[in-house]
Amino acid sequence: MPESPLTDGDYSITVILINGEKHVVSFRRHAYNNLMELIVNELYENIGDCKGRAWCGTCHLEIVSGNLDEPKGRDEATTLGNLSNQLASSRLACQIMTDQQIDGMVFRVLGDA
Repeated sequence: MPESPLTDGDYSITVILINGEKHVVSFRRHAYNNLMELIVNELYENIGDCKGRAWCGTCHLEIVSGNLDEPKGRDEATTLGNLSNQLASSRLACQIMTDQQIDGMVFRVLGDA
């Protein structure tokens, strides 16, 4: 049965923190402005120094499993390009929306090292 517009479903992702701890986190669509806020609020990871503007790179993560259809914006691509630990699957958590597209994905927080 499809979701009704009034009741967004529950989704979950797996997040591997900088220290290696793995957590499955459930969320409701758009409960947070972006993935960075979800990680900070639910897992207490200290990321997001620029408050989601794609400038600092502290919310840099690797997509371990799954795919995002949203292309990188100019600011995100520039910030990632300045990081020494950038990977082909690197993204900034502040630029990823918390919706059904990320359901079931696995992310590893890399930070701006």
